[in-house]
Amino acid sequence: MFCFEDFTVQEQANRVITKYRRETDDLRRYEYLTSLQDRNETLFYKVLIDNIEEFAPIIYTPTVGQACKSFGQLFRRTRGMYFSPLDKGEMRAMVYNWREEEVYCRVVYVKDGGTYCTG
Repeated sequence: MFCFEDFTVQEQANRVITKYRRETDDLRRYEYLTSLQDRNETLFYKVLIDNIEEFAPIIYTPTVGQACKSFGQLFRRTRGMYFSPLDKGEMRAMVYNWREEEVYCRVVYVKDGGTYCTG
């Protein structure tokens, strides 16, 4: 049995690209990439940066729109906290009750309440 740690990052990236290109359905490609991001963010961003022109339509418009419509079937894990206007005054309690040991913030995205979905 082999382990991905036995391969260089470039060898792993080559395997990812090969598997990605075998898939013909863009939504399946999106699922594959988000699954990779969940398992190995370093490899995900290596592959993404090296192939941004090829991957951009999959991780953003138009495929991410399809993914948003199918979110209930595609959901894998949480990637952040989401607050609605109904949560006003409850942010501290919500952060305190988050399942992660340490809560840190890299991005704050504030929206006016209209529909918007990002991958």
